[in-house]
Order: sequence, then C-alpha cells, then structure tokens
Amino acid sequence: MKKMLMLMLCLLQSAYGMIAAQDLQRNIAYTDNHVRFTVISDGTIRMEYAPDGQFVDNKSFIAVDRTYPATEYKLKTRGKWIEISTAKMVMRYKKDSGPFGPENLSIASAKGLEPAFSWKPGTTQTANLKGTFRTLDGFDGEMQTQGYVADSKQGEKIKLEDGLLAKDGWTFINDSKSLLFDNDPTWEWVKQRPDNGGQDWYFMAYGHDYKAALKDFTLFAGKVPLPPRYAFGY
Repeated sequence: MKKMLMLMLCLLQSAYGMIAAQDLQRNIAYTDNHVRFTVISDGTIRMEYAPDGQFVDNKSFIAVDRTYPATEYKLKTRGKWIEISTAKMVMRYKKDSGPFGPENLSIASAKGLEPAFSWKPGTTQTANLKGTFRTLDGFDGEMQTQGYVADSKQGEKIKLEDGLLAKDGWTFINDSKSLLFDNDPTWEWVKQRPDNGGQDWYFMAYGHDYKAALKDFTLFAGKVPLPPRYAFGY
C-alpha cells in the first residue's frame, strides 16, 4: 500500500511538472540562442538575455512564480527587428544584437493607454508614487521632529524609497542580480545566479490602472498574504 501511494505521488509530481512546463512554454513569445521574451500578462513582459544560452527557470527572491495564465499577444518580424504587442504595449528588439540597451530595445504604450510613454533601457521615472520607510518614530507627518533616526536629520522631510507604482504609467524591475531558489522538492534553498553578465528584466505597463498593476505583479512575485486582523491593533 505504501509503495502504491509513493508511486501515485511520483506520478502526480511528474504530471504537475509537465503541466508547469507547458504553461511556461505557452507564454514564451520569442526565444533564440541568447534572448527570451515571456508575456506574463497584457501589461507585463519578462525579458532575458543569456550569453551562454542558459535561461533561468528557477524561482528568484523577486519572482516566485514561473507559470502564468494564457495571454493574447502578437509576434511580428520586421527585417532584423522582432515586435511583440499586447493590448497595453509594443516591445521591439533587434535580433542578434547582444545585451539589452537603448540601441536595440524599446517599449511603447499601445494606442489608448494613458499616459502614453516611450521607454528604453536607462529611462528614469519622473513621477514615482514612492514606497515605504523603515520607521515613523520621531516624525510628525512627513517632517522629522526628533533627531534619533540615523538616516534623517531633525527638520528634514521623510525620504521614501521608490515604490512599485508611478504616474508615468510603467515600472521597470531588474531581477538580474537577485538570489535564486534551487528547486529542491524536499527543502528549497538559496543559490547564487551565474555571474555571466545575464539580464533578467520585467517591464510593467498599466497607465493609471494601478489595481491592474498590483494584480500583474502578483502573477510573478506571488500573492501577498493578508495579515490577521488582530495584528493591526486598535
């Protein structure tokens, strides 16, 4: 009986792995010896450059999910350029042109997405909605009234880090250097990425639909558990 249960478990794991691999392949819009573009949703695309041709399918500290729902997109080849378009953006990359840069990669907003944008590697956001701060102790509103927070001085405004969302209508996430999980089925552990100059990027296009952006983020970064009510205090 125990051997039968173990066999069934192995078969289920194998079937799940095959389904996951099929789901991953379904969303890969284009791949060659060095680049791979995966459409996660109509507003999010993963862009990989691998000098050795070995793409990363392991989970990372940022991206813990590698299987995505079916998404509509169009792939076109225009001379040396490939073009991947969705309902929210149009990405263009020059084939066989090496690592991603402003000369060979660009993303523009699709018609109807507001605000319209045109992005290339190196483009800086101008209207990030900011993130969080490690502590609010000693702050009255946005101004520090006490002088015991090491990275702020008394009388200074709070220095918020950049957050996920921006009024620019797009967000760029560079996952090229984060640690990976080793996919051990018994006990997952951390491992280093290959130090080979690879690029692992995510680009999100959402206009002013911030709820859609948050939903798209959870497709690859995982769902965020809601803390229990008692944890919020009064």
